[in-house]
Amino acid sequence: MKRKRSLPVRILRFILFIHLWFWAAIALLSLTYIFIDPPVTPLMLQRYLVRGYDWHKREYIALEKIPQRTQNMVITVEDGNFYTHYGFEWKMVQKAWQKNARAGEIRSGASTISNQLARTIFLTTDRNYLRKYLEVQVTLIMELLMSKKRMLELYLNYVEWGKGIYGIQTASLYYYGTSCQNLGRSNSMKLISILTNPIDYTPQTYYNSGSAYQRYQMLQRYY
Repeated sequence: MKRKRSLPVRILRFILFIHLWFWAAIALLSLTYIFIDPPVTPLMLQRYLVRGYDWHKREYIALEKIPQRTQNMVITVEDGNFYTHYGFEWKMVQKAWQKNARAGEIRSGASTISNQLARTIFLTTDRNYLRKYLEVQVTLIMELLMSKKRMLELYLNYVEWGKGIYGIQTASLYYYGTSCQNLGRSNSMKLISILTNPIDYTPQTYYNSGSAYQRYQMLQRYY
């Protein structure tokens, strides 16, 4: 007669099973998204169902059609070492952990573009330790399976750029009435600067946000 496993063992087995299922699902979706663009993301659904943001018509644009200067600007303000790290900037993570510990809540995430993409197309933007825990796993899987260029393309096409506005092409058409390919230097910088808080600020009001204005000034120095 088989002896029943103890409760702690059964709990551990269940936790392991859930993790294996989660990893397999993310790996399968990551491989799919190498070739197919996600039709919808959890973030879009969350914003629509919870906050009631209408979806603006999404316009997808291939990475090679986005001006290199624009790509470089995004990397400069969001994740300067994007092409050289493996999903995390550990020194920034350590600083963010210390800052959050002092505050008693999550205020800083030290997010790379990889981390932001993980929560944009697989998770949500809710600030809690469970999401951060899942985000770490999703980031590692994406970094193993996707190229950096594909990750950047997905990021630029799905990141939030306003209420119901997703992707740089959609944002450019919404705010300026033209493709991001045609944006001048200043308008590109304003559009990219509001990534720090695209819900409360627009390229026309970026200067009211301390962090967005700081980013705009940084881009002016470099570009």
